[in-house]
Amino acid sequence: MRLLPLVAAALVAGSLPAHAAWKEYVYKDLGIAKYFPAEPKVEKSTWGNGIRLPLSKIVPDTVISAEDGGVVYKVTVVDFSARASEGANIMGEAFYSLAQKGMVVDQGFPRLDLGTESVYGLALIVDEKNGDHASSAVFFNKGRLYVVQAIVPKGSDGRTNSGIGRFIETVRFHMEGYGFDAKIGHDFPLGDDDPGDRDLGTNRPPGAVVPGD
Repeated sequence: MRLLPLVAAALVAGSLPAHAAWKEYVYKDLGIAKYFPAEPKVEKSTWGNGIRLPLSKIVPDTVISAEDGGVVYKVTVVDFSARASEGANIMGEAFYSLAQKGMVVDQGFPRLDLGTESVYGLALIVDEKNGDHASSAVFFNKGRLYVVQAIVPKGSDGRTNSGIGRFIETVRFHMEGYGFDAKIGHDFPLGDDDPGDRDLGTNRPPGAVVPGD
């Protein structure tokens, strides 16, 4: 995935708190695997925080969240499987609603899982009117809307926390197999969130066949 320039800069400028122990949590029932810096909690809520979006309307959602280093990390999953044909517009509406919360600082176009399993989305960074600073990525995959966010609350000094970039980047929807890394021209084991150590040797499961060998 190509990080937003400002998120990438945060990765370089900041450093993970010493106590942060990033771990991938797999939620097969929600169709997502996600790295968090701390044990996340799972709660049922309402998409849009009760605001009736014209297209999506008020629907139940599932929120997975954790807090670390002055940053709130959360993933919101909304089941629109009965309206999958409207996925493009539902995702666009979600993106637009996030942009309306304040001043858009940057935006980008993330691509996850790569190869034939690619999932494309929209991403943006917003200085919200309430003082919060939010980095968000929005996806629609297999009938579900996913909103991935790293939010720095007003007054927090977490804006340069490198966890923000890591959180936005480490998302996968393909639960097994490989993803494709165009830079090295090979597949790599999904769940490997560090592009720097994809040497196709130590990370390869026994007996795995990697294209190009």
